Amino acid sequence: MAVCCCPWQAARHAHLECAGQAGSGASGNYPIFAPGCAVPDAEAGEEVAVAGRLLERDSALATLDRCRRAAGRGRGQLVLLRGEAGVGKTTVIARFLAGLDPGTRALRGWCDGLATPRPLGPFIDMLADLPADQATSIRAAIDAGDTEAVYARLAGVVGDGNPSVCVIEDLHWADGATLDLLRYLARRIDMLPMLLVVSYRDDQIGPTHPLAVLLGDVATWATVTRIALDPLSAAAVAALAAGSGINAQALYRLTGGNSFFVTEVLAAGADALNDGGLPCSVSEAVRGRLARLSAAARETAQAAAICGPRAHPALLEAISPGATSTLSECLDAGVLVANADTVGFRHELARRATVEQIPAYQRRVLHKRAMTTLAEPPIDPDTLAALTFHAEQAGDTDAVISYGPAAAERAAKFGANRQATDLYALVLRHADTIPGEQRVIWLERHAFSSYLSGQADSAVSSLREAIALRHELEDPYQEAEDLRWLSRLLQPLGRPEEAMRSAHASLLLLENLGPSPQLAWSLINMAHIAALALDPACARYAARAKALGDQFRDPAVVIRARGYTALTTVFCTDTGWDEFEAVWREAATTPGLEEHGGIFGILIGMFAVVRGEFGRAERYLAEAAAFLDHCDLGMFQTLVAGLQALTGLARGDWMAAALAAEQILTRPGLTPQHRITPLITVALIRARRGEEPVWPLLDEALECATGSLLRLPVCAARAEAAWLAGDDEAARHAAAEILTVSGTAHAWLGGSLRRWAHLAGGRSGTDVIADTPYEREINGDWCAAAQEWALRGCPYDVAIAQLGGDIDAVEAALGVFRRLGARPAARRAQQRLAQLRGRDPDRRRKGTSADPNGLTKRQRDVLELLATGRSDAEIATALYISTKTANAHVCAVLAKLGVHNRTQAAAYAYQQPR
Repeated sequence: MAVCCCPWQAARHAHLECAGQAGSGASGNYPIFAPGCAVPDAEAGEEVAVAGRLLERDSALATLDRCRRAAGRGRGQLVLLRGEAGVGKTTVIARFLAGLDPGTRALRGWCDGLATPRPLGPFIDMLADLPADQATSIRAAIDAGDTEAVYARLAGVVGDGNPSVCVIEDLHWADGATLDLLRYLARRIDMLPMLLVVSYRDDQIGPTHPLAVLLGDVATWATVTRIALDPLSAAAVAALAAGSGINAQALYRLTGGNSFFVTEVLAAGADALNDGGLPCSVSEAVRGRLARLSAAARETAQAAAICGPRAHPALLEAISPGATSTLSECLDAGVLVANADTVGFRHELARRATVEQIPAYQRRVLHKRAMTTLAEPPIDPDTLAALTFHAEQAGDTDAVISYGPAAAERAAKFGANRQATDLYALVLRHADTIPGEQRVIWLERHAFSSYLSGQADSAVSSLREAIALRHELEDPYQEAEDLRWLSRLLQPLGRPEEAMRSAHASLLLLENLGPSPQLAWSLINMAHIAALALDPACARYAARAKALGDQFRDPAVVIRARGYTALTTVFCTDTGWDEFEAVWREAATTPGLEEHGGIFGILIGMFAVVRGEFGRAERYLAEAAAFLDHCDLGMFQTLVAGLQALTGLARGDWMAAALAAEQILTRPGLTPQHRITPLITVALIRARRGEEPVWPLLDEALECATGSLLRLPVCAARAEAAWLAGDDEAARHAAAEILTVSGTAHAWLGGSLRRWAHLAGGRSGTDVIADTPYEREINGDWCAAAQEWALRGCPYDVAIAQLGGDIDAVEAALGVFRRLGARPAARRAQQRLAQLRGRDPDRRRKGTSADPNGLTKRQRDVLELLATGRSDAEIATALYISTKTANAHVCAVLAKLGVHNRTQAAAYAYQQPR
């Protein structure tokens, strides 16, 4: 029986053929459409501080302070502070001046970007900081045009023995007289108790600029110190973006770390990351920069803007005749930067702002010129993506259909999955009149590239359309293939029932057709679903798939089947790690099997975390992250990052874990299941620190968790958060989920729930738990549990186990909690110490026994609110708890009072003495 080749399968091979070369070829020249850019003209709004400290500017501030001390000893210093516009020069100077001793004389002046700069403008500004007699004397010399008197009187002021700090900002705009006076002071500065700090934009100093001559003159002077301010690193941008809801990686790509751009985008919100959402301040700053160019140079900059991040000068000349002669003006002004044989914008934000300022009709004309030029034979394959983009922007649908599919296939071949997704989507937008036989192939390839780049919703949409088309075309093999892939994509979207229906539909369709390569893959899919559910049936599906893989000589099927067989051993017996690791590494290093290596990298890291093997998890996840980044397998990167954050939480590295998890939550297109781990991580860190909000995150995690297995870690986190808040009853309510699971495969996930139920004074379950530290804690062997947690590198869990010990153990736990900043747990430890020392009986128990109905203090609070007619949501708001927890309290109050509804409870409350 002949089996026709599946376009979906072909798409996979096309994507993975050269995944190791990601970044070359089409993706290297024309991402669709990748960033590039210019820079703002004002730094006044820069802010690069977190908790009062300027990020990545400590070295610059230390250098300035060292030079100040040297100048104070009589050996003056000249500091040249350089950096691109908006990088933070003004902020650094302001912070430095704010830290000067009160007795230090500070003089400050500015050069202005005027058509005709003020002669000696910055020195005139400084007169306002001088005593009246000195200022009047110098001003008179300036007005008289007596240059020698100006020099002498200014030198007399700064040379009077008192230390001085003089600052001149924006020296790139200085007039000739200012540069001459600066040269005069610089030559004599070693004899003056003066620190002279000048700032300038090094991206605007061309070889013929007047300042370039001065910089050359002082190049070898011993009294000159140079400080270069670089843009912020990705880590610094992430620190600034923390808690803003803005994805730090996207923010860094957009701004290039420019402080001004970063600050403005953060102030504008997440919309600024999207096209059309640029902050007005950024648009105005870029407009101001462009306005200083000649009309011809401005046209050249606009031509470069529509080309994307980089453009060859020859292309610019074709788009904008005369561009070659005006290009140097754009480069000297810092609007464009040269990179090898291309030019482009320094920052994507400025490129966008430039494009926005081009009228729509003019943009179409420019794109048409670019398309016509790039389409001249022979066409360079590396320009196919750009050709497609320019064709759409020019409104040429036929050209889009001509170039788009080839551009997408090329991007996929080189592992540029995000670009391939965008290109296929672009083609499909213009494919309404294309025959179904061709369109279905593009739909499948778009779905697969969407899957590889982590855009699950987009992939599902295309697959559903492809399945309908395959059914119309009476192609059962490809229909079954698409059903299989649909089931895989529905799983992380939190739709397990739909996923299982699609998986079974695929399997049934193929089993009726007899043995085939497609049937082997359908069985692999069933094994994958079983593995995620910790279902031993995984091994049975894998065995059937391996037999078919051997029959049809499909190495990918065979290696996946071997992996799932080894994985079943891991989650059923906690053995077989080495065998599974060997299969993972074989898949990761075999050409064409990169996707499968990515899947196994996720699974081995996930099961290491689930099993509490955090040392193993750190190693596996670090390797998996590097591999996925190299192969551009974006759909797996988020999962790895989430598991790394959870591992950091267990290891006690809460700050890094919180930052990583918060950044994951800002990523666009995150599926519900991908959100669970970072939501739990952020919520638990806040709960352990006594910070808010906690419950909204845990409520969302519970909504994302479909199926009992995914609910276990969420319910464990909810139980811990309630226990930390002192609400044992809510903790017991959250931990009731343990009654629905059993078996050794769930020992670790269920064990955490059992722990919190035990600590909250509730049932810890009747099933025997596998040999885990949780079991030892519950059985009273706190010492063995603490030792086991210590071996696993989990300080917080060590301390939790020690709460079950003697005074010394609990005191040790208290010390750990304090070092971690775990204030609520520290309060629990203090209460436990008081009990052990006999000084403070259980106040909560006393409060409960004092109530005739056995209500706790929290339940009495709930009853009082019920008496006023409050709803569950209103009670939750008043008591700072979740609505679900409030409802649990209400149910407990009704049960303890023996009443049937809220009205009866309120009536009871009114009858009680006040």
